[in-house]
Amino acid sequence: MTLGWRTLDVGEKALIYSKDGSSRIEEGPQRLFLFREVFKKMRCFSASQKEYLKINYKSGQIEHRKGPCTVHENEIIHVSVRIKNLISLDANEVLVVYTQSNKAEQVLRRIQYGPTLFMRGENEWLHNFSWHGIDSDDKTRMNPSQNNFTQLKVIADQFYYNVDEVRTADDAILRVKLMMFFELTDIEQMLDSTQDPMADFINCLSADVIAFAAKKTYEEFIETASDLNNLENFPLLLERSQTIGYTVSKVVYRGYFAHDKLQMMHDVMITRRTELRLKYEKEIQEQELTDKKLQAEVDRLEQEQQMELDKLLHDQKLEKDALQHALNLESKSHENTMDKQRRENEARLNEKIASDTVKHQYLQDLYILKVDLTDLLVTQAGKPTRVTNIIATKDSASIHLHHNDVSAYRVISKDD
Repeated sequence: MTLGWRTLDVGEKALIYSKDGSSRIEEGPQRLFLFREVFKKMRCFSASQKEYLKINYKSGQIEHRKGPCTVHENEIIHVSVRIKNLISLDANEVLVVYTQSNKAEQVLRRIQYGPTLFMRGENEWLHNFSWHGIDSDDKTRMNPSQNNFTQLKVIADQFYYNVDEVRTADDAILRVKLMMFFELTDIEQMLDSTQDPMADFINCLSADVIAFAAKKTYEEFIETASDLNNLENFPLLLERSQTIGYTVSKVVYRGYFAHDKLQMMHDVMITRRTELRLKYEKEIQEQELTDKKLQAEVDRLEQEQQMELDKLLHDQKLEKDALQHALNLESKSHENTMDKQRRENEARLNEKIASDTVKHQYLQDLYILKVDLTDLLVTQAGKPTRVTNIIATKDSASIHLHHNDVSAYRVISKDD
């Protein structure tokens, strides 16, 4: 019991119990005088924008109140009031939420995608995943139930894994190192098909690698180990990934590890093969050098022959040009001579024509004067150097005789 004054500040509340067992709630700011009463301050719980209040009532009811909000804990009706953080989801994260339906008495499942701040309902709970996870001491080892979470990532991811105790056809024991890239594509199918996809992945990887190595000897495995980079060599992995809603985009072969003695033997063989390869490459280089020398000599001879041929062709061209020039000069000289002779002939012809024209005019004038031109011409011609007699019969064909000098011919008929 209390006797005296009590003060409540702004935002404070108090629960006052009277002597008869009744109670009341007083809210500040105020100053209270208490007489035979019990004074209990109510604890204040405040939630920000990223928080919510979980209120448990004595009636069994649970209430989730999203912030920002404030609640004073009332011990009469409240069992507890707790501040909880809202679940922050990124763009590549989801939550699997189960809801208990009061009316239908059944559980519904839904997928909550990010980005968002998520608050569970009073009748909701989240799916807890428990998968194989990476060992903190060895990133290539997967331990059961190592990875426990509620926020499921749907972005592409990868993990390292070493497949131990891989036996070849000649009983060599190897450890094969792999890296796998995968992506979740169907969440509902994954939830319905498997409880631990990582366990399915490592089991299928191990089975496919063991099947791949079992058909090959140690040397054959080393020569064909790069084929493990091809997805077609992982049929079980591809089939299982499609069944559980995943897509495997790539498997990378990172190497292998063998027993020390086996590795030593292999190193010796590698050294021997390397020496032989170096000798082979040296011989190839020497042969190539010899070939290049011979080829250079052949090219040099061909170049010299080409130079001689070019010189010969050049000399022939010069000689041809000289002959052509001389021929052109001779042709031009001949043309000049012929032109000169033509002009001289034309001059003589013109002179002859002029002389004949004058003579013809002279004879024509004499003919007009009734002069006997025949006697005149015979007299001027003098005695002929020769006389040609042509005798024709009566019925013979007519004969025409043309001669520049008519005085040299005499036609005599048969009657003469």
